[in-house]
Amino acid sequence: MITINKNENLEIERTKTGLRRGFVQIKSTVNFEIKRNLKNFFMMFIALLLIYLMSMAINLIQEGRGADAPEDPVDYIKSYLILIDFLIMIIATTFGGSIIAEDYNSHTGNLIFPKITKGRLFTGRMLARYLLSALSVIIYYLLVGITTAIKYNSLPGTIWISMLWALLYTFLVLSFVAFFSSFMKSTSATVVTSILMILMVFNLVNSILMFTGVTWEPFFILTYYSSIITESFAMPEERYVERALRSRTGTGPTYMSWITPSVTGAIIGMLVYSAILLGFAYYFFRRRQQKQG
Repeated sequence: MITINKNENLEIERTKTGLRRGFVQIKSTVNFEIKRNLKNFFMMFIALLLIYLMSMAINLIQEGRGADAPEDPVDYIKSYLILIDFLIMIIATTFGGSIIAEDYNSHTGNLIFPKITKGRLFTGRMLARYLLSALSVIIYYLLVGITTAIKYNSLPGTIWISMLWALLYTFLVLSFVAFFSSFMKSTSATVVTSILMILMVFNLVNSILMFTGVTWEPFFILTYYSSIITESFAMPEERYVERALRSRTGTGPTYMSWITPSVTGAIIGMLVYSAILLGFAYYFFRRRQQKQG
């Protein structure tokens, strides 16, 4: 009995030591990756500031030409979020494009961290890139929130709900970019492919579904989840609605389409989608590491 207890205690101590070592290695990877990407972060901050200032300039020009400012601060906030999905795409590709591909583009393989497991390295890199991406999104929302509070002397609490959706969607897009980075040969190829998929392929698939009358809710279309970022300010009662297409002669034919996922559908959908993408990304990452080894 004493021998068994000693063996159990030794096993527990080994487990604790392994967990501590794993945590330290992941933390070191996060710190290293953040320092490596500080230049990209500062460049992204400048880009965010420019987009924010241009959005403000558009609002000021419209008001200067006699247009009334929105009575509801929510509408004013939405004017800054028109391109939020595009902004998140740029943020995610900036920080995620090189997450794996750059090792093989530079032929470094697994020499960067020779004493760290692939799982810990991948986890640390993802955490670091997501922290930088999330901070970029938060900064933009803070700029919009401060401007709205100054203009209206109040700030709707729904802006923070929208920000949480934006952060979850950012994680999804970053996972999508990491998936392509896991088997692409270069960072530039990863970025270009990810942008083309998000801007063109998903939108084309969505259009095909709409024109053919398919009634399935498109949970498999990544860009579908971005709509809840702005729709969350006032979720529509009907999410599957009729839309009319414009033509040269006026109103064209009408089609049914989904506006936004439900709260439950968006949470589960984005988490499951991200888990699948990260699972495949890690699988391809391990295979490439083994081939390099």
